[in-house]
Amino acid sequence: MHRIAAITLVLCFAAIGSGTMEHWHNAQHAAEDAKASAASHSDSDRPFHDDFNCAFHTQLHLPAMPAAWVPLLICLGLFVAFISLLLPPLVPQRSAAPISCRGPPAR
Repeated sequence: MHRIAAITLVLCFAAIGSGTMEHWHNAQHAAEDAKASAASHSDSDRPFHDDFNCAFHTQLHLPAMPAAWVPLLICLGLFVAFISLLLPPLVPQRSAAPISCRGPPAR
């Protein structure tokens, strides 16, 4: 089940990123415009769809706007990861029994 969801998400991101989704949506608008122009028989009333009057066009082009935040969020995540890896300072402790291994005798 996890693979199906992952494959679906990969295909959706690929369709959005490659421009396929925008191409399909523009084709849909072209069909709607052709139907509207055939019904009105006037060239002055031809509708034009773009980011200002189509919410889906706005959503397709929206990821280009907040792209500047991505490196900042990545750096913030790396900073938190490195800070969490820091070890607390070791407190010196005295040993209870002396260890009598000084090495070879002095000559």
